Amino acid sequence: MNSTMTLAELSRTLYSPVTLLLYAAAAFFYLYSLTTTVGRRDDVRRRGRRAQLLGLVLASLGVAAHVAHEITRAMAQERLPLGNMFEFTSAMALVGVLTGLIYLQFIRKRPELNGFVLLAGTLVLASALLVYADPGPLMPILDTWWRALHVTTIAIAAGIFTAGFVFNGLHLLRDTGERGVAAMQTAGATGSTVGAAYAGDLDQVADSNPGREDPDEQTPELQEEHDAAYRRALRAAIDPWKLALFTFLGTSTVSWVFLATPTLDTATGVFQFLAVNVGMVAAALIARWFVPFLPAAATLDGLAYRTIALGFLAWTFGVISGAMWAEQSWGRFWGWDPKETAAFLTWIAYAAYLHARATRGTRGRGAAWIGLASFAVLMFTYYAVNLVFVGLHSYAGL
Repeated sequence: MNSTMTLAELSRTLYSPVTLLLYAAAAFFYLYSLTTTVGRRDDVRRRGRRAQLLGLVLASLGVAAHVAHEITRAMAQERLPLGNMFEFTSAMALVGVLTGLIYLQFIRKRPELNGFVLLAGTLVLASALLVYADPGPLMPILDTWWRALHVTTIAIAAGIFTAGFVFNGLHLLRDTGERGVAAMQTAGATGSTVGAAYAGDLDQVADSNPGREDPDEQTPELQEEHDAAYRRALRAAIDPWKLALFTFLGTSTVSWVFLATPTLDTATGVFQFLAVNVGMVAAALIARWFVPFLPAAATLDGLAYRTIALGFLAWTFGVISGAMWAEQSWGRFWGWDPKETAAFLTWIAYAAYLHARATRGTRGRGAAWIGLASFAVLMFTYYAVNLVFVGLHSYAGL
């Protein structure tokens, strides 16, 4: 009994504060490296690369602590840690962080974007504390290998979709900035050193203002001044108040469940509602500040598409395995239970995103909006169906 309690306490400590602080610190150094490697002189870039290496070390330690948390929690309750909302959210965060780190660090060679993935991972970990549950046994009906297969696959898909949500959000922010600068250039703004929006990185910018010398012939000082002005224009093109309002309202399409959860008192529900909304608004405003250092909107669009396509395959397999488990447990593959229905709607939403992304007229900004809406459906499936609606899956807390 004492050893079980010790493992449970160790698991909780590894989760918070250890993993939370390591992810947050790694996000800080990665974001700092972003500002010192894009469009900067070689001496500044060296500092950025050192910060990037430190970010990778901290992120690796964070993942190790997160995995250790999962292992110690499993040992404390002698089962896989996939039996309630806290455990599912923790697993989802781990998969999302790993997916982002591996994909950006080693496949796409875009490690400077890891800060946003780690920032999202930090927020997801923090949100899991709102539904924290101590280690405990499973209900007998859940004690089957089907649970390990189905819930693990769904957690993997949700984590990958979370990474895709980050890329879609960054794409929309960057695209808004590029469109704003292009509109200003088209309108013939005077006194600006900013050229038209471009489809490459900042250090490849070309100045299209008439009467200016070729940027390739500019001195490093003039080029740096030009790039700094471009970055300011990109950021200014995104209204922070509109962004904050939209993020708050968009998050409210899901976070209202905390106000409607029957097991929460009014004060707790309001606190959790505000905590989630304010956290998302803060993340959006942080992302806005870093927009000038992001790659082109088209690059972020591609990152989102490939990530979500992988998540869609995992979600499809998860829904199929859930139907097979339902047949074993309840004698039917499908019964339009609230969670089954919501899971199917999530599948439809992401199928619509992939279709839109493949359609020339919807590709880019239009597809990204559908991607954000699809993630909202996913979060509705997770939170609303578990906390508000009653169905056959209610006992699982999944």
